[in-house]
Amino acid sequence: MTGYLKHFLILLVTVALIALFLRQADLSAVGRELARAHPSGILLALLASVGTFVFRTFRWQYLLLPIGQVPFGPALRATVIGFGANAMLPGRVGEVLRPYLLARKVHLDPTATFATIVLERALDIITLLILFALSVSLLDAGFAVNDGQMLRAVQFGGLIAAAAALGGLGVAFLFAGHAERVGLVTERLTRRLPARVGRLATKVVAAFGQGFAVLRTPAALALAFGWSVAVWLSIALTTWAMAWAFALPLTFAGTFTLLMFMAVGVSVPTPGAVGAFHESVRLALTSLYATDNDRAVAYAVALHALSLIPVSLATLVFIAREGLTLRRIEDITRTGAPPSGVRHLEGSQAR
Repeated sequence: MTGYLKHFLILLVTVALIALFLRQADLSAVGRELARAHPSGILLALLASVGTFVFRTFRWQYLLLPIGQVPFGPALRATVIGFGANAMLPGRVGEVLRPYLLARKVHLDPTATFATIVLERALDIITLLILFALSVSLLDAGFAVNDGQMLRAVQFGGLIAAAAALGGLGVAFLFAGHAERVGLVTERLTRRLPARVGRLATKVVAAFGQGFAVLRTPAALALAFGWSVAVWLSIALTTWAMAWAFALPLTFAGTFTLLMFMAVGVSVPTPGAVGAFHESVRLALTSLYATDNDRAVAYAVALHALSLIPVSLATLVFIAREGLTLRRIEDITRTGAPPSGVRHLEGSQAR
């Protein structure tokens, strides 16, 4: 019953957000805006979107180096499947699925591999917030602010998130440099717990120390941050190119403020961020860039389609080749083990 209630609440939130998104839209005008979109801008956005997955894969390979050498092909497929699962299923299951699939395929420790995803998220948050701060303070963001209170709220939220992410990254840096000491402390703290629980806690801490191992030197941390900058510049190019296609008054620097709104939107656990993504984009464009509402709605629909449809199609192809289905993916992320009938990925050859 709990599962049905959860799905019902997610559906309710999704419908409410879609209604909010479309409440003032003239659908015929939105259709005309979509028809007028410049194909060159859409093509550039698509190419930049593909580049984002390439940069994400390179970064992940780098973060995984202390655990093992990972070929580009399996890492790219796992990355695409993970983001595709996030697009098609609720609950961001791809964050668990991606390290699971790669660990099974190339014989890595699953917990250590998952730790690199945690590290990725921290790097993503910090990189986006730094680029956002630079765009607002040093560059011309191109604001035509209709709602100053909204901008101040975004700036304040960004500072809080930046502080939290920097704190988490600092903990990971110290953890990576003193993994053995942290392991000894964990053993002492768990001595009075049941032996099985103590061993599990010690194993998890050791695995996370291995997953954070790439941060053991400032130079390594700087290189990981460099790959993160490449990822977010590619995402910004996708966002800006689509804005160009719709003739929106959005500078490249200004895309980072829009991306801040989008980051909040995609955190809402609706399937594929439907509704939440759309309303966050519409709100940012109309409140901070004085964009016509119908054009903002058309842009949000097109940008979401570009971010959802190609990766979903690629994911369906990849999971079919691996003998998986979306239902089996849900089983994997729920149980932490492959359901019956799924062939073991570590036995398959890297294509």
